Amino acid sequence: MKQGGYGPLLLIRSAMSTTLESVMTEMSKQIGDYWSSTATGDGAVGGTTVVDALLMEFMNAWVGLEAHDRITSGTYDEEERYISSLSNTAGTLTTIAHGGQILTNVTYEVHRVASASDKRICLVRAARNCFPDLYTQIADVSKSISNWLRNPNFEVWTSASYPDYCRVSAVTAAENTTAPYVRFGSSSCKLDTAAGYMYTTNTLVPDFQDLAGQTVTFTSHVWCDTASAVRLAIYDGTTTTYSDYHPGTSDWTESSDPLEVSATIADTPTSVEFRWYLAKAAATAYIDDARVIGPRRNKYYIGDLGFHKDTPNIVQIEPSQYSQAEPWKTLRDWWVDNDKYLHLPATLEDYRLRLRGTKVLDFLASGVSSTDWAATIDIDQPQVDILVAQAVIELCNQFMQPNQESATTDRWERAKQIWQLEYKERVGRHGMDAPEATVSWG
Repeated sequence: MKQGGYGPLLLIRSAMSTTLESVMTEMSKQIGDYWSSTATGDGAVGGTTVVDALLMEFMNAWVGLEAHDRITSGTYDEEERYISSLSNTAGTLTTIAHGGQILTNVTYEVHRVASASDKRICLVRAARNCFPDLYTQIADVSKSISNWLRNPNFEVWTSASYPDYCRVSAVTAAENTTAPYVRFGSSSCKLDTAAGYMYTTNTLVPDFQDLAGQTVTFTSHVWCDTASAVRLAIYDGTTTTYSDYHPGTSDWTESSDPLEVSATIADTPTSVEFRWYLAKAAATAYIDDARVIGPRRNKYYIGDLGFHKDTPNIVQIEPSQYSQAEPWKTLRDWWVDNDKYLHLPATLEDYRLRLRGTKVLDFLASGVSSTDWAATIDIDQPQVDILVAQAVIELCNQFMQPNQESATTDRWERAKQIWQLEYKERVGRHGMDAPEATVSWG
């Protein structure tokens, strides 16, 4: 056995990431609508005032008719309220009641043009509408020809308790991204804490129903520190067939010798499951690079990879089986159906695939779309400026409502025209290269 992994990442992820809150702050600064400070006195007990001596320098009309505050620390962190007035005698903002008293040393913001949440909505919308001037590149290597598993390298974790398309019974599963406990891609799955098993089943992967009556081989690379603790199993609702145990040598299985079990699935199985067992609670195991090889197949579900329109631009296979040497061969006779399955030539078998394409930008938290202020987007300056410009255009559209006074509508229309020109200028200087052309005969 030997330690080590294959190396390439599932996604071409930018090392840069910027929080939704920081982009909102940048947007506020660029439109001249930024004020952040700290309360210097206790507000009203009912939460209707914020007291800050620094506000004494402003005219009372400074807050205008659209002003909102945003509390950024303390008990009522992230609360936003409409500001009805400013008294510069003692620096007092009067607001719709917060959840309680805003105390000394609580930090807050004032947004006079649009609320923080208005800006947040516009930024989330702008992230989508900046495509294709801004996007995330994907180079997915999670699929192998003839592998029936989804997420076989445990790269996607919508839940923190198990990888996508898997569930747990008693055992604790967690994502690991630390070397040397990653065999392939950017993460593996750690099993520990309690005896039990992790499994994937036909209720999570409907394709498994097609394995009824078929002979399949289930393999997985495993690292374990305890003998007779980790093994694989195939279960068809009646019969459970097990592999040998990992020897527990605190090492990965050899590239050519993963744990392996073969079985013939019942003709009418009540379940089709592939399991990773941890038999000893004191043991620690890492699993990666799993495969279920059975009858040849020429279609693969890719709707979970995030490609724009669920279609890659380029599909490649490695030059020889599992070598990953460059260059990879580009396929041209592939297509994606309406159910988001990638169809490949039926003559290919047991090669890794590399799917390259683009993904629409989004703010993410724990890998899923989020509007939390801590959510991040995979861009940094100067491309954040492009996103800000588009968000300001979205804000202008939001406030150009038919029920507004004509003077107000005209003001936002003029602002929109200015920022549309600004957007084009910023894209010209800092926009991403156009996505790769799609290589497919269809």
